[in-house]
Amino acid sequence: MENPLTNSPGIPCMTKLGIQVIEPETVIASDGVEDAVIDSVSNGVTDTGGLSISVVRFPRGVRRPWSSHPQDQYAWIISGTGVIASEDGEVKLTPGALVFIPANTMHQHGASDEAAMTQLSIIGGDKPRDTRLSFS
Repeated sequence: MENPLTNSPGIPCMTKLGIQVIEPETVIASDGVEDAVIDSVSNGVTDTGGLSISVVRFPRGVRRPWSSHPQDQYAWIISGTGVIASEDGEVKLTPGALVFIPANTMHQHGASDEAAMTQLSIIGGDKPRDTRLSFS
C-alpha cells in the first residue's frame, strides 16, 4: 500500500491513518565515532519535520565528539554505563537515566571507560532554546 504521507511505495503503511512500519538505517561509522553503531530513522523517511530517533550502541570508552545542534535532544540510557558532559562538568549515566540536552548546548556523551552503553536518542522540535545544561 502506498504511504499517503510520503507518497512512497517503498514505505509500508498499515492503515489509512498513516501508521508505518519502518526499517531503520544502520550506520557504523559516523562523525568521528567509527566504533559506534547507530540505527536511526530520520525525517527523510517519515517527513516528521526534523524529528530523528536513533538507537546508539557505544563500545566501552567511545564517546561522540563535542558538538551542539539546533534542536533539543533526549538521550535515554537503555543499558551499560555512560557519561554526559557539558562545559560545566560530567555526570555518570546508568540504565533508566533520561538526559535532556537543550538546543545549542555544547556537549559530549558516550560509554564510560568501564562498560559499553546503549541509548535511545530523540532529536527534534522547532523551537530552539538558549539554555544550557547545569550540573549541581
